[in-house]
Amino acid sequence: MVESYQGFPHIRLRLTTEGRAASPPGGGGKKNPITVVNLGNRQGHGSKLKGSVESLIFDWQDTQEKRQEEEQPQLKSRRIILHIDPDSFNPDGLKTYGIELIADTEEGYIIGASADLELSELQKKIEKFINEQYGGNKVAEIWEIIDGKKKP
Repeated sequence: MVESYQGFPHIRLRLTTEGRAASPPGGGGKKNPITVVNLGNRQGHGSKLKGSVESLIFDWQDTQEKRQEEEQPQLKSRRIILHIDPDSFNPDGLKTYGIELIADTEEGYIIGASADLELSELQKKIEKFINEQYGGNKVAEIWEIIDGKKKP
């Protein structure tokens, strides 16, 4: 008998097994097929994301130069739109990428803002993903980085 039934003497509890709970093979829930493909194609997916980030940075720098020429105040942060795996990527985790969450949808689209106009943390994570380094696998769950002018 289990001794932890002190408050409920009318309920008889029996200990049937001891040990650790067995986790399912593969370590957890089923991953989205897009995320699985991205994990298998690190170079291709990483290069695509890297190109998108570089395009955003170039666009932001161009906008800053135009604002300076027009004697307008400089922008302190910029908008970024991401399409992520809605089943496994936690949008609150974007802070580790230097991105503040503004809004998200059930389909996995995220609107964020970054004060780091170089998106240096995101670039570091993408490099870790490409080079199969510790801390980079979550990048597979970022499916797309969308140009700030386009709408998802």
